[in-house]
Amino acid sequence: MFNSGRLIENLKENFYRMDKMVLLCTYLLVTISTIFVYSATRDPKFVIQNLVWIAVGTFLIILLSLFDYRQLDFTPHIKKLYGVCVVILLLVRFAGKKTLGAQRWLKIGPFQLQPSEFVKIAIVIIIAWWIVNRYQKGINNLADIVGAILPVGPLILLILLQPDLGTTLITVTSFIFMIFLYGADMKPIWIIATVILLSVYPVYRFVLSDYQRTRVETFINPEKDLRGSGWHVTQSKISVGAGGITGKGVLQGSQSRLEFLPEAQTDFIFSVISEEMGFVGSTMVLLLYFLLIFNLMRITRFISNQFGKLIISGICGIFFMHVIVNVGMTIGLVPVTGKPLLFMSYGGSSFLSSFIMIGLAQSIRIHSEEG
Repeated sequence: MFNSGRLIENLKENFYRMDKMVLLCTYLLVTISTIFVYSATRDPKFVIQNLVWIAVGTFLIILLSLFDYRQLDFTPHIKKLYGVCVVILLLVRFAGKKTLGAQRWLKIGPFQLQPSEFVKIAIVIIIAWWIVNRYQKGINNLADIVGAILPVGPLILLILLQPDLGTTLITVTSFIFMIFLYGADMKPIWIIATVILLSVYPVYRFVLSDYQRTRVETFINPEKDLRGSGWHVTQSKISVGAGGITGKGVLQGSQSRLEFLPEAQTDFIFSVISEEMGFVGSTMVLLLYFLLIFNLMRITRFISNQFGKLIISGICGIFFMHVIVNVGMTIGLVPVTGKPLLFMSYGGSSFLSSFIMIGLAQSIRIHSEEG
């Protein structure tokens, strides 16, 4: 029979064990998001939807706090998780909604879901399980590095075929975070990175087709095609520069209000913040992300379970790369990939997947202490 008293006691105890700084950073970020999503759209329905996602996300954190993450560390559960990921990604491949040349979404009634946002969390869990069970003696060479990521290769390939290069890059980077913090020999990674850098120009010169070279040139010099592929980045850089030191003030940004800035509430929400809050405000937002990642990593200092440590390392890699890719995109340092700024950009899939990652980290914090 349902014991409400025991449930309340468990919730109180779990809240006591949670990392409060992680929660503080999370809710400061989603509060800022709600303010600037409204500033970017001037439409209350976006604010209401943001608040709904925050409420659902809070429920997910509470639910995951009751769940002992160590239950995932069993072969049958990992196989089921893997199977679900394959089925979902195949559904996207053959029945997904295609938008702007990419097939990344599943339409479920009135809702639209981007499965790759959730699958990347599952990939982190699967890699963590694989490393703990297969590489107890460490990851010591290139063969070990390849072997550590090989099991999730089919999942990464299905994401890449959507095509979703941004999520693929973020997933691979989270893997690098995991093996680095696991104490892997990183020399092969640096060698591979050097080879890739040295091959950039030959690939550009002799492998890419004319239209692909044009895209690269537009990325390097967006002003070359101001009314075409360079429009997004150019308008974003204008927004960031217009903010100056302290910004124009909340709701005073002209780029989003006059609709010069495309996708202001999603891909380019950081540009809106930079214009209205300036260098000071945008730096404070970046500081919140730093504190969030720092405090997530701090959890690993208090636990001995390698499975939990690896999961949190992967989660940190995901948050870190989303910040690098999205912020870099808004100031023209990386190509426009459509990757959201987690907890900030408008979008249900990214919001809920971010709350799931926080809930999973809190579950590790709570139940590792019990162990």
